[in-house]
Amino acid sequence: MFKTLKNTLIKLKKENPLVLNLTNEVTVDFVANGLLSLGASPIMSKAPQEMDDLLQLASVLVVNIGTLDDNFVSLCEYACDVANQLKKPIVLDPVGAGASQYRTTTSLNLINNYDIAIIRANASEIMALSGASMVTKGVDSTAKTEAVLANAKALSSYYDSAIVISGEVDVVIDSNSVNKFTYGSALMPKITGTGCLLSAVVGAFHAIEKNRLQACSLATVFYGLCGEKAGQYAKGPAAFKTKFIDELALLPELIYEK
Repeated sequence: MFKTLKNTLIKLKKENPLVLNLTNEVTVDFVANGLLSLGASPIMSKAPQEMDDLLQLASVLVVNIGTLDDNFVSLCEYACDVANQLKKPIVLDPVGAGASQYRTTTSLNLINNYDIAIIRANASEIMALSGASMVTKGVDSTAKTEAVLANAKALSSYYDSAIVISGEVDVVIDSNSVNKFTYGSALMPKITGTGCLLSAVVGAFHAIEKNRLQACSLATVFYGLCGEKAGQYAKGPAAFKTKFIDELALLPELIYEK
């Protein structure tokens, strides 16, 4: 896998895909800088007036509902509709699904009404979207990744979406195919936005690798390796955040060590 990852990263940096983000106000800076470090071209927007133009240019749409209101929800619906018409893949990050009915309903409306290529979420969010009884702690997961595999498989099959579940064990599912990975650092949950950025990175990889399972798996391994490397040098969350962004830029050099 590491040779494929290295080649995909080289191609990504060369092609510099445009990733359109309708994203979380709390983490927009981290997501933008992370994508830039990776070698993608991020653009953030809240203007429905430019959605048609931007989606013509973008390789992928990433929708993150971390900070939502009715205007933002309407924007997401419009953008998803245009993306589907243009056959541009959509990555959905259903932040906090299960924490409030508003978040859960918004996420379910999006996956029920639009073709969502990839859902990137934590275990509790997957449980909420699959209809299981689960309460999240804010936007953090109170469920273990392994406990929701059956729910995630059902969700993937029903909606024809690839699923990326983040946790101590990261799991990538597309229909009946399941890949598990254990790369990363204990510092990753200590900074806000690591999940948001992963969703955007998954989108960037899918812009290069059209096979969803492969794109999600490569992105997840890459992301975990960056966290692992950053965690070796960082003494705390602030230092980790800076070092992590550095590692996004330093790959594929890191891959040669594997």
